[in-house]
Amino acid sequence: MKKIAHAPTLLRSLQRGICGLCLMACCIHYLLAQSNGLTEVIQFGSNPGNLKMFVHQPPSTGAATRPLIIVLHGCGQSAADVAQLTGWNKLADLHQFVAIYPQQKFLNNPNLCFNWFNPRDIAKGQGESESIYQMIAYALPQYAIDGQRIFVTGLSAGAAMSVVLMATHPETIRSGAIFAGGAYHIANNPIQSAQALLGDLHPTQAKMIALIDAQNPQYTGHYPDIIVYQGNQDPIVHRSNADLLVAQWAGLHGIDTIPDHVQYAFAGIQDITRKEYADSAGRPIAIKYEVNNMGHRVLVKPGAAESEGGQTGVFGMDKGFHSTYQTAKDFGLIPNK
Repeated sequence: MKKIAHAPTLLRSLQRGICGLCLMACCIHYLLAQSNGLTEVIQFGSNPGNLKMFVHQPPSTGAATRPLIIVLHGCGQSAADVAQLTGWNKLADLHQFVAIYPQQKFLNNPNLCFNWFNPRDIAKGQGESESIYQMIAYALPQYAIDGQRIFVTGLSAGAAMSVVLMATHPETIRSGAIFAGGAYHIANNPIQSAQALLGDLHPTQAKMIALIDAQNPQYTGHYPDIIVYQGNQDPIVHRSNADLLVAQWAGLHGIDTIPDHVQYAFAGIQDITRKEYADSAGRPIAIKYEVNNMGHRVLVKPGAAESEGGQTGVFGMDKGFHSTYQTAKDFGLIPNK
């Protein structure tokens, strides 16, 4: 009769198997990053959130300083995945800005989601949000970044973590583009995060503003502008989250949540509605793109033209509109034509 292996032996075998799988995943992610024009930076700070940092730096043209975009991937993705999905590197090369891609680790979250609901990761100076901020601090002198032109964007959990960065470092981020994300700190644990995604949490605007004020008690400067993209049929992030985002950031800027300008069939696409929420000077502080007949995806338009790019698939949908290109225009990274 065959003997059953001793429990410690089984445990060691299991641990070796897990380590092997992790090593294989790391190798695959590394090769994908290299093939997508990304370079990993190993030492960029104390890295309390235990994240990876990848950079895409276009060839220098001698400009004194360049803008910076932080691009955060969604659950189950890597830096290389989101670079390929969105097409940011192409625009970075064309318009001379640097792109940083933070990457989650399996040990932090087995689903490779950024922990946007964990209080230890979303408070100023702590965890994952601090690691991302340290990436920015590293990049400023290393890549000659214009400190007045730093932007952040992300999808899903990466979108929610983008909001965290905007909330904890408003003096650093000029504007953020949030694709299927949620308001800052409305969830404190995995159960609440699920409720938030489903649209079952209904915090007041005053409470949402107070959550950000608490991170910046002495701050009197300008808060970042915000761009929100939301699919109306998103089964993972309910569209009410987009309304909460607009309410939170409109409140920070002291403007109301009634759109000042609405464009139906934006850019000639029947399914896209663009809403602008402006300050007293008429400058859009918040922009919301509502996309009908779209779930948990971003809009891409594969092609070689400047206004085309990205990749269709699980997270990318082609409606003849490249949301990355439009975001770059809204950020002012490329001129409006």
